[in-house]
Amino acid sequence: MTESVEYRPFAAQLSNVYLTILALFCFKLFVKITLNLLTHFYIIRGNRKEAERISAEFYDCGQGQRSWADRSPLHDAASQGRLLSLKTLISQGHSVNVLTIDHVSPLHEACIGNHVACARALIDSGANVNVTTIDGATPLFNSCLVGGLGCVEALLESGARPGANVPCRFSPIHEASSRGHSKCVEALVMWGADVDFDIPHVGTPLYASCVSQQWTCARKLLDKGANVQKGTSFSTPLHAAAERDCTEIVKLLLEFGADVNARDLEFRRPVEVAPPSSLSEGFLLVYEATPRLLSHLCRKRIRDCLGRPRLHLLGHLPLPEAVKDFLHFR
Repeated sequence: MTESVEYRPFAAQLSNVYLTILALFCFKLFVKITLNLLTHFYIIRGNRKEAERISAEFYDCGQGQRSWADRSPLHDAASQGRLLSLKTLISQGHSVNVLTIDHVSPLHEACIGNHVACARALIDSGANVNVTTIDGATPLFNSCLVGGLGCVEALLESGARPGANVPCRFSPIHEASSRGHSKCVEALVMWGADVDFDIPHVGTPLYASCVSQQWTCARKLLDKGANVQKGTSFSTPLHAAAERDCTEIVKLLLEFGADVNARDLEFRRPVEVAPPSSLSEGFLLVYEATPRLLSHLCRKRIRDCLGRPRLHLLGHLPLPEAVKDFLHFR
């Protein structure tokens, strides 16, 4: 009986030790994951210095040199564009699909740094071009974020999917459109990206370009057949351009047939969301009072009849070159 009484306190103490160790392990794991997410956030936003500062402060204290976010030597070589080192590591048997705790691959690193040669070396060695991080970023998304056309083309040629992988998140074409990377937009569309890809609460790529006031990308999308009326469930691209007083995009949208009488979720027309006394408001007021040209209406009708899939056939119509240029908004 005495042994049983003495054993119980000892068992309780041992149990408390185990619970303490488990709690410390869970806390350490939670901190590590949180910091990994934080460093990856700064990488995706292009702020590597801040990511390295966090790494040095939280990871390297008293532990010597250590790669942050559980990165492998391949991650380091890819992020710095060291092609020779990268190829040497691959030849030594390092996996090109090794992932950090937040699923960042060496290909992600090569693309965010726009290191085309490294990206191609990884792809040629079997890297997964559609791998996603824990927040849904693909190598293609990273390339569109920085405007790396070479990496975009290499990924698309190797089977990268141009659509979004995570609901309610920017797709590669949304990211390129909102950042003014028109060449990337053109490459994505050529490889099958949907110019009217609508993401809830984000809208279409055209809407994203209007919000960011990227005229060149808006023009590129419209040339490729983007629906000028399609924005979000609560607003049109014309509303977005007028609200930001971007007169050049307002003119562009109207030229492609945007409806000046379209209503947003609050039943406001584009002229009503434009800043008072702004250039966009004045232009819209004049436009509303001016009858449309017959040639403008005919062009819109012809393009609507052809439809987006056949717009590329405009150049083959038996029409004078001047008319073809007019139909192409040249």
